[in-house]
Amino acid sequence: MLIVMKDIEQESQIVSSTLERLKAVHPLRVINLRQEVRLRDREWDGEVTIKTAGGVYHYLFEVKAHLRPQAIHHLLIRANADRKRWGKTTELLLLADYVNPLLAGQLKNAGINFIDTAGNLFLKRAPELYLYVEGKKPSVSRKDKPTRLFQPSGLTLLFGLLIEPESVNLPYRQLASVNGIALGTVGWVKRDLKEQGYLEPIGKDRFRLIRRKELFERWVQGYASRLRPKLFVGEYRDLTNNLETVVKTFRRYAVDQGMLWCITGGVGADAIMHHYQGNMITFFLESWRQDEALKDLKWLPAAGGLITILKSFSPRVFQMSSSQQHTLAAHPLLIYAELLDQGTDRDLETARLIYKKYLEESIAKD
Repeated sequence: MLIVMKDIEQESQIVSSTLERLKAVHPLRVINLRQEVRLRDREWDGEVTIKTAGGVYHYLFEVKAHLRPQAIHHLLIRANADRKRWGKTTELLLLADYVNPLLAGQLKNAGINFIDTAGNLFLKRAPELYLYVEGKKPSVSRKDKPTRLFQPSGLTLLFGLLIEPESVNLPYRQLASVNGIALGTVGWVKRDLKEQGYLEPIGKDRFRLIRRKELFERWVQGYASRLRPKLFVGEYRDLTNNLETVVKTFRRYAVDQGMLWCITGGVGADAIMHHYQGNMITFFLESWRQDEALKDLKWLPAAGGLITILKSFSPRVFQMSSSQQHTLAAHPLLIYAELLDQGTDRDLETARLIYKKYLEESIAKD
């Protein structure tokens, strides 16, 4: 459990360091600080109340190390889903090891309060509190050294465990088979899960997947930064530039080829939510013989084209959620991650709806 203790220690250091940075720029007193709190069936990393000359302000906070855009997108979705529950007396506060200028601007524009250990911060609470500090650099070079759990093969198995947590107790060979990974991968992924405190013993040689909200968030980040780049095959365009025509044409081609396929991103979201499809389409494919496919489909390679092909990373890519009736669409977790990666306002709005309907009470709940 050494790694778990290190994670807890790192979070505590970020909390104490960021609050000290805040005190250095504004006279205040911390009158309540608790870590790991549950508020109305939602878990947060903690809560803090600060008192200034202008008033008393209460925050629920999340602690993040190695902050990336996808983490911010997901945080915004969680905050928007919960703000009505909190009322006007509570706001969200992000405490991070470092927030770079680009991410700081995104947080500020979205109205998310933040403080980092370098001293960058944004706090705005009507009517008296407004603080904004930018341009501070971290004191030491930060290097993200993820464990193998969050490398592509680990993320592949983790995807299967998130959509079917009870499968964690399957025999190793069966777990490897249903997720399309090497037998040896199962052993070290489960070892990493145990060492990092994500598996709780529930009997002899049996475990329960815990801290799933955290695993969910880290998987979404890992999908964008480590998994998806390895899945990318190419971008293409067709002569019609019409998404419905693209889908119909590809459906016929896939049937002729006997190929497994599904759609993610905006078009996949539209299939399950009927809300927004965007102007691009992304396919997961079992196989792709480009020369033959482009000839049959009458597509052309085109950087930035409206069609993106990703190769499947697991048989579970084609496994739909139990509440899904559309064999066309990928699992909602994949659609959600793809929308966050694309990151437009409409993509994030649609991701929020998918999170609330398909993920919040199942995959993303501890």
